[in-house]
Amino acid sequence: MAAYHKFPGIKIQTCHNHFKENIRRDLRVRSEDKYKEFMGRIEEVLGHKLNDTDMNRRLFALYRDFRDDSVAVSVLTNIQKYKEELLAYRGTPAAPITTNIIEGMNGHIQQRLDSICSFQSVAYARLWFNAYILKRRLTKFTDAKGKFRYMNGKTGVSQTKKERVTLPRYF
Repeated sequence: MAAYHKFPGIKIQTCHNHFKENIRRDLRVRSEDKYKEFMGRIEEVLGHKLNDTDMNRRLFALYRDFRDDSVAVSVLTNIQKYKEELLAYRGTPAAPITTNIIEGMNGHIQQRLDSICSFQSVAYARLWFNAYILKRRLTKFTDAKGKFRYMNGKTGVSQTKKERVTLPRYF
């Protein structure tokens, strides 16, 4: 809601991977077999970019096959409720259906923090996070592939800063 308030007209993209993981957790498909087939078919719908006709056809087929199961119908209703956010990538060329780029950075920070028992103070924690973000933003990309291959050897900062800004050397 804050994003809509601050940036009217913004598109909010719900990550398909996170959305599916929430369904998996609710259906307990990792520990019980009851909804494995249903979840597999949900994966087929949410695992690919589909046009409206294909998506609606697949969702209706799921409803037709599982309409007597209130839990499955609830999942399908929830998909319908969030359909606009699940399809927000449309109209943005090459937009992903996942937000795992952000998740990757968060995971990296979490992994780093797991190895640190504690900071001596809030000031030390701030210092560490500032250094971490600077290091990430000023480290050259090495693993970009496909149409992003040209990014190898460049830094995140060099791709986003204004030309007239001169950055001090930190590293």
